This record gives sequence, structure tokens and C-alpha cells, in this order.
Amino acid sequence: MKYILHVFSFLCIVTAVASCDKFTDIHKEYLEGGEIIYAVKPDSVVFIAGKERLMMRLWMENAQNIKEVIVSWNSGQDSMVIPAKFKTGLDSLEVMLGGLAEKSYSFNIYTMDNFGHRSLTYTQFGAAYGAGYAGSLQNRRIKSTSLTETAGEIEWFSPAEGMIANEVKFVNRRGTDTIVRFHADSFNVAFDAPGGTEFQFRSLYIPEEESIDTFATDWGTDKLPDFYTIDRSEWEALEVSDETASDGGGKAALVDGNLGSYWHSQWGPDIDPPHWAIIDMASAKNIAYFTIYRRPGNTDAKTARFYLGDSPDPNGAWTLAGEGVFGSGDMMSVDNTNHASGRYLKIYLPDSNRSPFTSIAEIYAYGQ
Repeated sequence: MKYILHVFSFLCIVTAVASCDKFTDIHKEYLEGGEIIYAVKPDSVVFIAGKERLMMRLWMENAQNIKEVIVSWNSGQDSMVIPAKFKTGLDSLEVMLGGLAEKSYSFNIYTMDNFGHRSLTYTQFGAAYGAGYAGSLQNRRIKSTSLTETAGEIEWFSPAEGMIANEVKFVNRRGTDTIVRFHADSFNVAFDAPGGTEFQFRSLYIPEEESIDTFATDWGTDKLPDFYTIDRSEWEALEVSDETASDGGGKAALVDGNLGSYWHSQWGPDIDPPHWAIIDMASAKNIAYFTIYRRPGNTDAKTARFYLGDSPDPNGAWTLAGEGVFGSGDMMSVDNTNHASGRYLKIYLPDSNRSPFTSIAEIYAYGQ
């Protein structure tokens, strides 16, 4: 029995020795020549998109012994050796890679230290953009253009993906060529241009959330209206020749913005024309023309004359701006052919299609 145990123990020892020899054989080729020392590997790398180029941003940790960073792409056919000098702790490096075709790239990055050691490879991806991307971009659509006394205005539709800004090129009120830029979040923008100005516009894009280059569309062209609606928020109807306020709303209805309300001449007792109303416009206005609306569906109002003056006295000095006669519709436009001016506006209604009655819903003025 003791003999058998001795033989079994001997066989176990032989087997163990043989196993150790085989394990050593696996690592033999790596152990020959001594231990391998690697340089510090890049901690992180990103590539930022650009126009036929990319910006590489690389971070290293405790890499003060690193002397070079090597970047290769296109399966190693293209490469760049970047001399480097890093500080102790976390430090970074930025390098521009130019002359790149428009496509996606796989980059291999490694370092070399002062002792000739190479680091393990760090692989990262990036994309360069060019004419293909630029050709896919479109100008932001304009919803409407308008004009105020002080500025031209644009209302935009929603911006496309990647759009960061819009530019408008025009000649301002002082005759100077001007370009202004508005953030893509702006849906309504104002710029210092007079009525009738033809302006150009374009949109600016970036292909990725962070990009070193901005892509611009070709310039589009549009035009501001020739006239602007004069603000009536401070207008007040001061006095009228007569009214039936209970029917339509009275003189205040002339400037309340509601075509459903109206100023009506007196009835019961009936008052024959002429009828008139005086409106305080708060300040003198540069008026090009007026529009006047009579009561919807009512054709009583016939002729309307517009006077401008510097005093609200109905019997004072007034300058005739223009005169018109209603046709079949409820609205009529009357030009300020005499270039009259003044703070106060007098509407004079000398006749009626159904005398003695007349009614007016709204009065607007437009500047140029």
C-alpha cells in the first residue's frame, strides 16, 4: 500500500512540472528581450467637424515625458507627427487636420516618449464636411414682411435642423450697406430699412453640435412693403358733428380696431350732412394714404374727405389731403396727394347715399 502511494505522488509531481513548462511556453516569446514598457496613452480624444478639415482635441494625464503624438487615417496611408510637450497632471493639445475629403474617418492615435517607447493605440472617429453638405442647405423661409415707422420687419418660419443664425443684407436709412445677424431662435426681427427696400438674406448652419466652421446658404432676395401701417394705439377721436352712440359705439369706434363697431350720424331727430369727426393722432405723421371702412353691409357713406391740421378746432385751418367716393365695397383708399401734414385728422362726409344717414367703421393711415 505504501508503495502505491509513493508511485502516485511521483506521478502527480511529474504532471505538475510538465504543466508549468507548457504554461511558460505560452509567454516565452513575450518574455524574451525583457519587459515591454509603454508610453502614456492618450486619455481621451475628440475630432470636431469643419469644412474639409477637423480639429483634434487630445487630453493626456501625467505625460510630461511624451515628445510626439502620431495620428494616422485612411488605413495608415495618411498620417501626421505632432511635436508635443505636456505639463504634469491633465493637459491638452489642439491640432488642425486640413485638406480632408468630405467623409467620415477612423483615426488611430498613439504617442512616443523621450525614451523611444510607444503607447497603445487610441481609436476615434470624426467627419469632415464640404460641398455636398453645403449644397443640401436651404434658406429659412420668410413668412411675411412688414414695415413700421422706424424699421422693416421679417417674420420667419421655424428654423431647420443645424441652423444657428440668419443674416440680412440691406441699405439702411442713412444709405449705408449693412449686414445684421439674428439668432435662429428669433422668429420676428426688425432692421433699419425704409419702405420699398430690396434686401438679401441667408441662413448659417453647423453640421454638428460643435463645429469649427459655419456653412452659409446662397443669398436670397425679398422686398419690404412700400408703406407701413401707422400705429393708432395713442389715437383718440376727440369730437364729432353728431352721433348716435347707442347704435354702433359712437366716435371711439372709429379707431378701436373693430370693423363690427362704427360711428353713426344722429337719427331721431335726423341731422342732414355734412358730418365730420376729428381725431388726435398724438403727433404729426408722414402720411402717404388713408383707408376708410364704412359700416359692413351698409352703403350709406358716400364721399369722404381727409384734412390735416395743427389744431383740433373744427373751424380752424385745415389742409385738404385727399378725397374719395365709395364704390361697391366697404373699404376705400385715399392718397395724400397734397402732401398735407399735421397732428390732427379731420374726416369730412359731405353727402350720403341714403341721406341724412351715414356711418364709418374704421380709419387707418399709412406712412412711406
